Amino acid sequence: MVISFNLQNGIENSLDQKLEAAQNALNDVNENNDQAAINSLQAINSVEAQRGDKIANEQADALIAATQEIIAALSS
Repeated sequence: MVISFNLQNGIENSLDQKLEAAQNALNDVNENNDQAAINSLQAINSVEAQRGDKIANEQADALIAATQEIIAALSS
């Protein structure tokens, strides 16, 4: 999803790093790392700071909605 938004490199790299950290936590054999993944995903909500500036409102909405869905699934 992030790649399809054609964001500025710094913004895209930052989001990719947060998503990669969450994925690495989920791929770890330690089942307790779901919380670490959630923490990484919550950091992606930093897109609010870039909303309407570096990230279009629609893109921010999509990123936040997708992140919230994943967090909800991990929390249940």
